[in-house]
Amino acid sequence: MSAEAESKSTETPGALWRRNLWVWAGLMLLLALSTWAAYWPYGRIDTALGFGIAGVKTALVALVFMRLKHASGLVRVVAACGLFWAAILFTLTLADVLSRMANR
Repeated sequence: MSAEAESKSTETPGALWRRNLWVWAGLMLLLALSTWAAYWPYGRIDTALGFGIAGVKTALVALVFMRLKHASGLVRVVAACGLFWAAILFTLTLADVLSRMANR
């Protein structure tokens, strides 16, 4: 039996709720921060602030809900590959948007 399966079986429902409640509260706080940041003009750092908040949200979900913190090495490699491909897609999308803005 793997360590993850053992930790699932030994985790009490109360501990599960307490852990997920803190993460949920953190995600709601970050959502409020995102909403607040969307309505206040910061100039050039708007996009960087949005990406930073999204990165923190992603890390919380990946580490806690996807259990990457206690996962095996293979699962972490697969998650890193997914992040790598998402980065490629974001880069291509950004290149497309920037090329359209440059040709106006």
